[in-house]
Amino acid sequence: MWVIGITLLVAAWGVTKVTPGAEFTEASFVTEARLGERAVGSELIITVDDVVLVTTASDRRGWTAEGDWLVVDLALSAKTSEERALLGTATLEVGGRTYRASERPESLLSEPLGAGIATTGSLAFELPEEVTGSEATIRFASKAGDVRLDSVIEMTLDLAELPREDARELRPTVGGGL
Repeated sequence: MWVIGITLLVAAWGVTKVTPGAEFTEASFVTEARLGERAVGSELIITVDDVVLVTTASDRRGWTAEGDWLVVDLALSAKTSEERALLGTATLEVGGRTYRASERPESLLSEPLGAGIATTGSLAFELPEEVTGSEATIRFASKAGDVRLDSVIEMTLDLAELPREDARELRPTVGGGL
């Protein structure tokens, strides 16, 4: 009897060691994006055209801000349906911190998307000065907030290698869905 009990305890311990945790069972389905290449997720199609660090960001409506900005020019569309299709998540993770794309300038964030119809524009991330020499990951998803078990398009960048400009006007948002 003791042998069977010990065997079952060892087997249970082994099962706990090989069973994946929440970080695996709830992970996003990631598609890697590269500059200039089309990346296709379950609901979004994205092409990142340019990524640059700027000191002054502005838009055509007259908004302007100084600081350290990461500006991303891109084209995106819905993959199959226009119903509730939008860019709900646009975040930049760097140095263990996550920054959301700014809502202050004209932006592609939450812009309605058309199925197979490209919408072009920009996103701007305001950064603290100390993170501009680090590796970073931009994440895009149609769902806002919690993207566990959802399709996410990611692009990894070395911020130290990016071109730097004094000023950049964000692309106007053109195209789109509904």
